[in-house]
Amino acid sequence: AIRRFYNRTLFITNRPSKEIGEELIIELSQSGYINGNNFSTETTRTISLLVNEHLQLFVNLRKAHVPIKKATDWVLAVLAVKTENLLNPHAYHNAAINFTYYHFQQILKAEDVTRSRQEAEIYEIALFIAVHQALLKSDMDVVRADILNQNNVTGEDIHFFIKWNRQIEEIYISSLTQRLKRTIVKNVAPFRILKSLIEDTPELAIQSLPDREQFLTVYRKQINIEYKQTSKRLNSGIVKGIIFILITKTLIGLAIEIPFELLIYGDIIILPLIISLLFPPIYMASIRLGLKMPSTANARSTEYSIDKLFYSDSAPKLQASHQNRTYSPLAKFTYTILFFLPLGISVWILNSFGFNPLQMFIFFVFFSTATFLGFRLRGMIRELKMSTRHNSLLSILVDFFYLPFILLGQWLSGKYARIDLVGKFLDIVIEMPLKTVLRLIRQWINFLREKHDEIY
Repeated sequence: AIRRFYNRTLFITNRPSKEIGEELIIELSQSGYINGNNFSTETTRTISLLVNEHLQLFVNLRKAHVPIKKATDWVLAVLAVKTENLLNPHAYHNAAINFTYYHFQQILKAEDVTRSRQEAEIYEIALFIAVHQALLKSDMDVVRADILNQNNVTGEDIHFFIKWNRQIEEIYISSLTQRLKRTIVKNVAPFRILKSLIEDTPELAIQSLPDREQFLTVYRKQINIEYKQTSKRLNSGIVKGIIFILITKTLIGLAIEIPFELLIYGDIIILPLIISLLFPPIYMASIRLGLKMPSTANARSTEYSIDKLFYSDSAPKLQASHQNRTYSPLAKFTYTILFFLPLGISVWILNSFGFNPLQMFIFFVFFSTATFLGFRLRGMIRELKMSTRHNSLLSILVDFFYLPFILLGQWLSGKYARIDLVGKFLDIVIEMPLKTVLRLIRQWINFLREKHDEIY
């Protein structure tokens, strides 16, 4: 919300203002993000100064021939995160990140996970980014701002600033970072529970830590709380996913499918239309039935891990291996053929129901989106799991069938996030005029108040 405000105010309408700090707090208050009464005029002045500093940083980046989109992204990232930290400090998050990073730095040695000298050189930053992504699901903006802050990289030396930003972007998407993230995700459950504990009841966590039995009792209760909250988030995610798919599928059906069928076939093909409308949301609802919260054995494993971490001389054993497998060209070719087999079976089934090529394409888009959403929801449970899972034959076959659709849904999600036509439309056509009108109304009310005061 803060980034969108800055983007709209500074780069779309090009309307920097001395009162921009006050305007931001008012907008966030009206949107329900913060309580505006908790902030003083000193906070608004600090925000305004922060904005001016980063506008000058943007000017310096453009003078250094950084492309305008890249310069805008870098400035908005740092400015938005710094502002958010000012309004909503994250001391516990920072403590959790640094503690988790230090732990994995001790047990994941660079020589064991890096493949080249170049990877060894970026290992520490890659590990820090991987911990950020695994523990907090941090995006590029948060990671960028945190790394720049920890390494004291300011805009004073603009070429140094540019070098660091480019390096962060490269490491963020590097294969080393992704490998480290996969290993950390499978071992981060104890740290995730610990982060929640120090956020929810910091005083209790601090008081109980010296006493092993007392702390483990508190930690055990926090595990149960986290499981219950995750279950609620899963239910909410399923409901939102069903509503999203129903609305968008209905709109696309009315705007594209029905006119296309009337134009090409002269009639509406009812059965494929009903199937493509009802199947994805019903499928989304069925996903919830297969989502089971971690077992009691998993809770004990998580507690055992934190017990060893704090009260034992030996570190907890890693649950995931970071060793890499190599495949022959023949094996890769065979896997590629098998990868397209579920898509071929799906095309055959849809064709038997009378789907035309456009209906098949739209069905695949929505089915892949629903499958990817379901996969993301399963990720909430995987992040709380410690015990290793042995795949049954049935689960292997299910994964084999759904994997192409998960990858397709991930690709579509990435393209949507990158283009974000809906977000741009809402910003320019709806939000910007609405916020402008509200700002003018506030100014008019302030003017009336001043005139009213002058009368007295």
